[in-house]
Amino acid sequence: MATLLGSRARAASSALVLVAAVLAAALPSACSRAKGAETVETLEAQIAQYRREPSDALAARIDASFARLDAEIAEIRADAETKTGSARAEDETYAEQLAERRAALRKDYYGARVETAAEAAKDAAKKLGESLGKGLEQAGEKLQDAVR
Repeated sequence: MATLLGSRARAASSALVLVAAVLAAALPSACSRAKGAETVETLEAQIAQYRREPSDALAARIDASFARLDAEIAEIRADAETKTGSARAEDETYAEQLAERRAALRKDYYGARVETAAEAAKDAAKKLGESLGKGLEQAGEKLQDAVR
């Protein structure tokens, strides 16, 4: 009876070790994927906010988020180098997907920056036109007064 209980305990212990090893192998990949996804979501929200309310402070936070995403992609690629087989391929594929998403977000952000600059230029031209119009109107009135 004691031998039977001992062999069951060893079997249960071996099963726990096996489960722990599988979880330990899967966890780094899952953590790597969580890293990049969270930063991508943050960038998406920041860029959407920048389109609504552009500011230098928000632009600085977006730049910092892009730097964080670049670092996370580099870390995932470095982690992939330490792996073999399908785990390595998964991490390399994920890093490439993040890099492609980063490029699309960067393009979107540059588009938002150009739109903001164009809107500012449009407003400045409008104000200049209004100012010139008022100046010409006043000059015309003074000329009429001088002629009378």
